[in-house]
Amino acid sequence: MPELPEVETISRSMACNVGASIERLEFRRTDIIRLQDFAPERLAGKTIKAIYRRGKFLVFVFPRGHHLVVHLGMSGRLYMLDQDEEAAGKHVHLVVHMDNGRRLAYQDARRFGGVWLVADIRAFFCRMGPEPLGDEFTALYLAQILSGRHTAVKNLLLDQNLIAGIGNIYADEALFAAGIRPDRPADSLSEAEISLLWQAIRDVLESSIEARGTTFRDYRDGFNQSGGFQHQLKVYGKDEQPCSCCGELIKKGRIGGRGTHFCEKCQQ
Repeated sequence: MPELPEVETISRSMACNVGASIERLEFRRTDIIRLQDFAPERLAGKTIKAIYRRGKFLVFVFPRGHHLVVHLGMSGRLYMLDQDEEAAGKHVHLVVHMDNGRRLAYQDARRFGGVWLVADIRAFFCRMGPEPLGDEFTALYLAQILSGRHTAVKNLLLDQNLIAGIGNIYADEALFAAGIRPDRPADSLSEAEISLLWQAIRDVLESSIEARGTTFRDYRDGFNQSGGFQHQLKVYGKDEQPCSCCGELIKKGRIGGRGTHFCEKCQQ
């Protein structure tokens, strides 16, 4: 699933379309619309004022409080097409036609993602936690959400109501970088371990953004190009391979129903 770095990379890729106006939204499947506060036709002629990411969501901002919100689910892509390029890819469900000669194609084979036509964006995101690269996400905040919770620390990192944007890949990688087992009870972490985890979360996310995200199969950036962070992964997807730090074999288990990768020697 595209996580914070992947969606941030797409958002930055799409920045060249700020100032363009929508000619029309070509929905090839209307069942990908998850919320419709206004008719899609209302966006025709409207100018894109801003494009940004919130958690794992991509937000296009239009005048008069109109927002086109996209979530890529497990296998979705959102990428630009040139004027003479056909949107012929399999499972393209939406094509956004713009007056700058570009089009945006939303493609999603498994259809776990979707599109939301949102009027009240604050209400839409009101339950989402702070951004892990933002000022509100401090080591103190992390300590507060871990305190008194006996559940596995990884489960809390994946809770979008507590922290926005972290998924399976980056939870595993951050916990490895901090030397913390993913199944550790959250309230068992020391102040020093929390500080290490806070820094590891930020470092891993920033490194992945710099590498334009992680591509295994489906993810592509806004130019329909693969990311590069898969070449820097330490544990995720490396079960039964030697740990790059100690040489022990990486283990894979399940925590909260999620496949989880860790090193028994390096993570305590």
